[in-house]
Amino acid sequence: MDSWDLGSGAHDDGAGCVQSMGVLALFKQLGYQPKRTIRAVMFMNEENGLKGGMEYAAQAVKKGEKHVMALESDAGGFTPRGFGFTAQDTQWAQIKSWSSLFEPYLIDSFKRGGGGADIGPLAPHYPKMVLAGLKPDSQRYFVHHHAANDTFEHINKRELDLGTAAMASLIYLFDQYGVQP
Repeated sequence: MDSWDLGSGAHDDGAGCVQSMGVLALFKQLGYQPKRTIRAVMFMNEENGLKGGMEYAAQAVKKGEKHVMALESDAGGFTPRGFGFTAQDTQWAQIKSWSSLFEPYLIDSFKRGGGGADIGPLAPHYPKMVLAGLKPDSQRYFVHHHAANDTFEHINKRELDLGTAAMASLIYLFDQYGVQP
């Protein structure tokens, strides 16, 4: 929803929006009852001032909400390879232990440093919150990024669905186990 250039924003960032909504649809289809609140948030204005992310953070603080983890998908709807994380050392140890669960699917590239522009405004208000970002295969990203061909027909449904499944798996782990203090 932050596309402002030549294309319609299918990869940047329609794919991330569809994946985020898909996580909720997948949980509903499975009958999964989360322990914690799980939201899909569609931010606006990332490219021109982060007003959506800043307003979400301001409202969360105003309402006294607690945030454990925020996950952003803003690198296109390509085959997922792993995640980047901004986390404290104890949290990182816990997260890193989960990478073996993703290894059979080649989605086990867990790296420190991650999140995304839209969820970044939450960090100063929630210093113990984990910020995560889905890391898809980046080889084709800049073929579409802010280009006229960033359109729906250039989205591969299977790759998009794999990203949704990877996100759902990670969110499930955070929902079940929380984060280390």
